[in-house]
Amino acid sequence: MNNIWCGLLFFCVVLIISCDSGLETIVNNNENNNQPPPIKPDYSGITIPHNIAPLNFFLQDSSTAGVAIISSVKGKTITVRSKKNKFYIDPKQWKQLISKNAGEQLHITICSRDKRGKWSRYATIESCIATEPIDRYCTYRILNYQYNYSRYLRQCQRDLGTFSEKNLINTQNYEVKCVNCHTPMNNDPTRFTLQVRSDTYGCQTLIADGDTISTLSSQLGHTSWHPGGNCIAFAAYKVQQYFHSTGRQFIDVYDNNSGIIIYDIAQQKIVPVPKLYQNDYLQTWPSWSADGNYLYYCSAPIPWDDHRKEPPDNFNKTKYNLMRISYNATRNSWGDIDTVLSALETGLSIAQPKISPDNRYCLFCMQEYGAYPHTEITSDLYLMDMTTKKYQKLPINSEYNEGWHSWSKNSRWILFSSKRGGGIFTRLYISYIDSSGNASKPFILPQKDPLFYDSFTQMYNVAEFAVAPVQFSERQLLMAIQSRKMISVPVPGNAMLRR
Repeated sequence: MNNIWCGLLFFCVVLIISCDSGLETIVNNNENNNQPPPIKPDYSGITIPHNIAPLNFFLQDSSTAGVAIISSVKGKTITVRSKKNKFYIDPKQWKQLISKNAGEQLHITICSRDKRGKWSRYATIESCIATEPIDRYCTYRILNYQYNYSRYLRQCQRDLGTFSEKNLINTQNYEVKCVNCHTPMNNDPTRFTLQVRSDTYGCQTLIADGDTISTLSSQLGHTSWHPGGNCIAFAAYKVQQYFHSTGRQFIDVYDNNSGIIIYDIAQQKIVPVPKLYQNDYLQTWPSWSADGNYLYYCSAPIPWDDHRKEPPDNFNKTKYNLMRISYNATRNSWGDIDTVLSALETGLSIAQPKISPDNRYCLFCMQEYGAYPHTEITSDLYLMDMTTKKYQKLPINSEYNEGWHSWSKNSRWILFSSKRGGGIFTRLYISYIDSSGNASKPFILPQKDPLFYDSFTQMYNVAEFAVAPVQFSERQLLMAIQSRKMISVPVPGNAMLRR
């Protein structure tokens, strides 16, 4: 009996080897039509991390069968048969191949068979495998297309090395109206903030620190941790929405008033910074430099007089400058305010500055007006060299809006949202930034099903990289939201200037 089983096993191995060899023969010996393969998503000519999940794809032609050969300099070649024009790459084989070939080229050769039984070979896809890894995890919010409907809203965590996604909080399960702005400190998920709005529990800000969670009873917004971990900069604002009945941009979002506040974690209170309180200015999007010596933020003179009118006059004339104020963490003292980049110089409004962890670059958005890139169709990503203050519009932009960007811990990868592909649904994209500030062609966040985005009618935003998973369960986060031991943090009147 053992001999029979051994014989069968040997026959199966030989059959598999011969089949794979036959498939490679099909790919190598058939005529090359010199056309790039029409694959979806577009993974051609990109730079990928050597620890990313498999880039499964769909071949958009009328073929009845397909074969793909994936190879590089080292390791075993991967052979993939199509299933209804979908190519699912074996995760183990993929991981072994790309991890061995960091810094090398990745080759994908696709051959398809038409209805007459004729095989033809497409031009080989060439991509680069970067030497630097991407942060293993990221968090983001998933929400419905309808801005005024938040019954089903999720704060999620994704493992970028696999297709595993985990809910941190799902508003459908609890009496929570909205969760947003999950912000880890220095890409470390053991310390993070999370904003919550609820008709039952009110407006809260959760601050996770190791194995404990503090709950602030205050509505705070855009967040940036000081790299030393001693304080957090928040934006406090009164946000408004204004819907249009026609046009490509159907919604405007603007701050009727806004200011920046500093929360001292140890003292559990707001620390006044008088220089940040300017009565005639809107101030938002705080972002600490990687060395903690500067707090960057966006500031705009208020172009209207009546704050009760909705929308106020000239709300679409608001243009924000990129500012910074110096800070000495040792003395806990604040210095002068400088204008880093003026809207008068650019003619555009600046939003969402993010300083790279190596303190070399500032990634930010510019658009025609306002402070919310995710609704402003003209929003594009720009990169500034922090030493020379020279900036450039990145080639990764589309005809639609880009924003909600995040840096990887090693400053080589960015994660951002974009409405490219129609201007309706926001998706997440990844791009490689080399040491000279050059950005590679972006690719969409990989999914197991290559046609996932064709039927996914929800949107992504507020994406953040993280080097490890969040350790708190959904139940623990909910208990913190329901906790009666809240820290009262009244926002100073001069930070929320106009009511």
